[in-house]
Amino acid sequence: IMLRAIRKVYAGERFLSPEIAKHMALKTKDSLLEKLSERELQVLIMIAEGQSVQDISKKLSLNPKTVNTYRYRLFDKLDVSSDVELAHFAILYGVVNKENLSDTRGSD
Repeated sequence: IMLRAIRKVYAGERFLSPEIAKHMALKTKDSLLEKLSERELQVLIMIAEGQSVQDISKKLSLNPKTVNTYRYRLFDKLDVSSDVELAHFAILYGVVNKENLSDTRGSD
């Protein structure tokens, strides 16, 4: 690792050890998730599970416009632009389990 680091720095590139990169990734994940309210986290999970705005609004007893407000807050806070990206984020950061997602589709 040391030799690779020296070569990268000598070539004008940056080098991060795998341990530091992992630590930074975990810290970023935690700080992103800490920004979310409990309700935003609920909506994130439900969207990642493939539930529609209408279904989410019924289950949480919210107006569909309110659910959309939460969606757009999530887009802003997590720097994503679609439900697909929200679902990807949720899987990537362990908010939902990828294996369990197929169990939730079409269960209504």
